[in-house]
Amino acid sequence: MFKAAALTLALLSVASSAVAADKIRVVTQDGPVTGAAADGYVSFKGIPYAAPPVGPLRWQKPQPPAKWTADFDASQFGASCFQAEPPSHVIPGSPALQMSEDCLKLNVWTPAGAAKGGKLPVMVWIHGGGNVGGSPADFFMDGQNFAHDGVIVVSMSYRLGILGFFSYPGEKAANFGLWDQVAALRWIKTNIAAFGGDPDNVTVFGESAGGEDIITLLTAPAAHGLFAKAIIESGGGGWGPAADIADQQKTIGSRFAGQSLDALRRLSAANLVKANGDLADPVVDHDLLPESPLAAFADGHAATVPIIIGTNNEEGSLLGPGVHNPASVWEHSLNAADLTAIRAAYGDTARDDTAFAELLFRDGYFTGPSRFIARHANAWLYRFSYVLAPLQARRSGAWHGSEVPFVFERWPIDDLNADDHRVEQAIHGDWIAFAKTGNPGWAPLKASGQEMRFDAHPSMQAPADQSALDLLDAKLSPLHRAAGYSN
Repeated sequence: MFKAAALTLALLSVASSAVAADKIRVVTQDGPVTGAAADGYVSFKGIPYAAPPVGPLRWQKPQPPAKWTADFDASQFGASCFQAEPPSHVIPGSPALQMSEDCLKLNVWTPAGAAKGGKLPVMVWIHGGGNVGGSPADFFMDGQNFAHDGVIVVSMSYRLGILGFFSYPGEKAANFGLWDQVAALRWIKTNIAAFGGDPDNVTVFGESAGGEDIITLLTAPAAHGLFAKAIIESGGGGWGPAADIADQQKTIGSRFAGQSLDALRRLSAANLVKANGDLADPVVDHDLLPESPLAAFADGHAATVPIIIGTNNEEGSLLGPGVHNPASVWEHSLNAADLTAIRAAYGDTARDDTAFAELLFRDGYFTGPSRFIARHANAWLYRFSYVLAPLQARRSGAWHGSEVPFVFERWPIDDLNADDHRVEQAIHGDWIAFAKTGNPGWAPLKASGQEMRFDAHPSMQAPADQSALDLLDAKLSPLHRAAGYSN
């Protein structure tokens, strides 16, 4: 994020290895774990929540871990799940820079003094990375500052890419990365009271693919009752319905023609991941996922839990630098007349072709689906548009993922100004209030018709670009076009 980040992370690595932390012991139903006490919090890292999914367990639902009797050293993160490149923003020397199939581990941060039966609110973080990358060991996703504010935070690794989202032709099992998340939530339901948490007050929150996975979990019967609230950051996921398992098997299975499932289980995980980077999407498997998530929301089949959902104002940053052609963003869904009408509705914000292309991407993939979910749920809507002061000279808005350090109050620099702190305290504080009470402190969308705008002075405002969104949704959303549905 910043040029100083690598140096800061390296210094933190040296400091963390030089300081011997006090050990705190907690007994889980699988065995005792010892975590490290620090300044006002305790962390437990790398705790197995499922058996290593290796050998015959590759492409199987997660199985319970083997129990242990000796104290499990939970002072370090576990290895990251296999991905094409090592995960970003991980402190040098961390085991999380290594990749392994033996990666189904979770991490817990508790306030100092938290004890069994404490009934503290619990927040469960699901990292992003397109379901092909990422790690809960990311520096910007450390839970210590939530623990300082009286909240227990849990994060987990889950299978990614082909190891998490491939289904062999003829098999009924699929969505293994999502089943991992369900297994972690079940572990939390069973064990979090031993850490001082309330198993009946669990809030899942996640960004990008993590947010998209939460949308899926909200419609998965196996996940119902495992969490009480949800926060979805930039997880709209687009309008396209999830593929059916049979269609995925037909499309993807051809590349493995003639290879048995047992033979594929013997192949190198690293080679499989590098050669099949396109496998990352949940499928309708008629087990975990009975129907496409947006259809489930439209039909009233999603879990009826309170939701915060929102986006950043420059999600189009995912398109990358350079000039972009608006006609290529949704070339199979929008014709020239559609583009002309939508551009007029955006007005001055579509000031040139690149700006217009980024708006089409942002609202077609993120904002439109998020608004749809908010209108079909008990939801609070937000838009994050603030740019950290040191970045304002080169960024006009909040890029994809740029809210995460504000949420976690984690920075590799210490020269934040008053506006930076105000926004940080607002979004971090609102997430905590929601976890504790089910209300972030501002009005839900259905009651107010407004969204929370996290800019230099956070306030409730009318949702932006509604006319353009209406036109865009009408063309992109199959639910909008179907009889009986509306935005």
